[in-house]
Amino acid sequence: MPDARSAGAWRVHPALALVQCVFATLPIASKLILPAVEPLAIATLRITGSAVAFASLKWLLGGERVTDRADLARLAVLAFLGAVFNQVLFLIGVSRTTAMHANILITTIPIFTLGVALLLRRERASPAKLGGIVLAGAGAIYLIAGRASPGEGASVVGDGLIAINTLSYACYLVLSKDLLRRYEPLTVVTYMFMFGSLMVLPVGIPSLLRTDAAALTPRTLLVLLYIVAFPSFLAYLLSIWALQRTASSLVAMYVYLQPVLTAYLAPVLLKEQVTTRAGMAAVFIFAGLALATWGEQVAGRQLGSAFRPPAEGA
Repeated sequence: MPDARSAGAWRVHPALALVQCVFATLPIASKLILPAVEPLAIATLRITGSAVAFASLKWLLGGERVTDRADLARLAVLAFLGAVFNQVLFLIGVSRTTAMHANILITTIPIFTLGVALLLRRERASPAKLGGIVLAGAGAIYLIAGRASPGEGASVVGDGLIAINTLSYACYLVLSKDLLRRYEPLTVVTYMFMFGSLMVLPVGIPSLLRTDAAALTPRTLLVLLYIVAFPSFLAYLLSIWALQRTASSLVAMYVYLQPVLTAYLAPVLLKEQVTTRAGMAAVFIFAGLALATWGEQVAGRQLGSAFRPPAEGA
């Protein structure tokens, strides 16, 4: 007879699909309000709003506290890499590129994570892993460096900032594994966003003050609320829930819904065009991850720690 976990496993699939649907809308929602609200102001609201939401949830649920000073320092580093630096770069990058380019480049996170893990010697190198990194990297470089038409809306600077954002998040994933072996995921995420809010507020408040009050239309305020509530708080919360109930390889595969969804939404909401170059770059990036994953499976091993989401540990 199946256990309770197996019986309820089907619920993970709609949760993971919803997470990626919500994440796919982030660059689109951001571009809808970027003319009225600066990228740094959006990042500040997103980080501090998430911090308040997670702290409230943790207060309601209770649980562990982090008192070790060394661990608090590690959480502060994670906050910079996983919340402040990467989110600020992402939103500035989105303001200078297309939503389609942004979501294609986001899918390089597993490959960047593998590369960081190899450099830190937390993964063993293999021809398949190295080949996958090279293939996915070629796709990212092709997308960033190639320019088809000036009116497309993408730029080398914008795409480059998105790529650095994914590298920053990959560093966060690798470095967070030790803490997530010793603390609950909700604890780590809550402390991370709380530290992140302390870091971003001093530089974000001037940006918020520069926002023209007349530009804060009901639609703009509604989109800001959506960004905080859905691609931030809800998406992280559902991800944590799913990671505790299913295989990490399944979680990783769902990230590839993002560019597919954006390919349908961006032309409708932002009038963006899906270019041949964007499609070719996505093929290279997807093939790179598939090659690295295949190499692990052929070797008869489970996926390496770089491919496992941080909540599962190394």
